[in-house]
Amino acid sequence: MLDLPMTDLVAVVSAGISVIALVLNILITTRQTRVSVESLKFNNDSQVMSWANRTVAAMAEAQHICAAPNVSAMYLHERGLALTTALSSLIDEGRWFFPNVGRRATDNEKPGAYRGTRQPILDYVFAAYEAVSALTHEEEAPRAALATRIGEAKRHFVTEVQHAVDPRRRAWIMDRFRKY
Repeated sequence: MLDLPMTDLVAVVSAGISVIALVLNILITTRQTRVSVESLKFNNDSQVMSWANRTVAAMAEAQHICAAPNVSAMYLHERGLALTTALSSLIDEGRWFFPNVGRRATDNEKPGAYRGTRQPILDYVFAAYEAVSALTHEEEAPRAALATRIGEAKRHFVTEVQHAVDPRRRAWIMDRFRKY
């Protein structure tokens, strides 16, 4: 190798440095892409969790109002209307994160966001909505049974949210980013 003219030696060293720079660039770009993807997922998960927090709060209030023994009919009706409105809004907001899937024969008659089948996470919010709606429409509604239905829906909802945002993975990612 020492028999090479100086210009050829410089060219070989330059080519070697270029290859090393290319490899380092690929590694850095790959890592930055992973960080960007995780950042986007983290942002989406944060938005889902914010929506889920408001949903759980509405479900918890509905459950406790149904379970409270000494609540006046007027208060039940007033809060029930507010909660059905909130839950209806939360269902539609949830469609931004969990859009309907598949196709149905009646889809052509519906607006785009309502075509297909509602995802299970939204089914649980809808179950709470139906229970609160029954509370406001039926004078002798079985409040204890409705509270139980809402409690079950809330537990399933929380489980679905955990599947969607995976808090353990989220904590693991946070630990990894703290190191850098």
